[in-house]
Amino acid sequence: MSADAHGAGKKDEHAGEEKPKKSKKKLIIIVLGALSLVGGAGVPMLLMGGGEKPAEEAVEEEHHEEPKRIETADLGQFVVNLSESTAFLKVHIMMEYDAGIIDRQTATEEGGEGGKAHGGGASGGEKAEGAAGGVHPHLAKKENQLRDIVIQILSSKQSTELLTADGKNRAKQELVDGLNEVIGLEEPPVVGILFTEFIIQ
Repeated sequence: MSADAHGAGKKDEHAGEEKPKKSKKKLIIIVLGALSLVGGAGVPMLLMGGGEKPAEEAVEEEHHEEPKRIETADLGQFVVNLSESTAFLKVHIMMEYDAGIIDRQTATEEGGEGGKAHGGGASGGEKAEGAAGGVHPHLAKKENQLRDIVIQILSSKQSTELLTADGKNRAKQELVDGLNEVIGLEEPPVVGILFTEFIIQ
């Protein structure tokens, strides 16, 4: 075989190797181009979609959180005989309630009376001044019923159960449920009970 023929054979081999390399490069470039187009279109959609959802969620959260207005009412001191006749409980109770719930649900039925109740009439006006955050007029009108249900619930307890943390927590939950029942609104406003003094003898 002559040198020219040998050289031509090598050129053909190199040419054969270069063709697949070029086609692979073209394929990679096409794939990268397609991915960049898809990615480029997806980024604005992602940014637009991502921007709207937090705004909607923020509006919803504001809508739910805005009306909450937790206030505290001083229900006073209670001295009750416990269910075993030898023991009694002396306790001072503060009630936490959402005044916004009461306002929303009593606005129509107490429209004209609200001003009178805020005016500080004889109905619980003196006690309201000492309570943290005052007492809502709707609660002031139900003061006797609220105190009555507290006495009923506490006097049904035994000293052994009230001496434990779990027993105190159960009593608090029963008081929340009982007070909400007495208040009688569709959405319960009482959210918590605080014992600021608690003595069993």
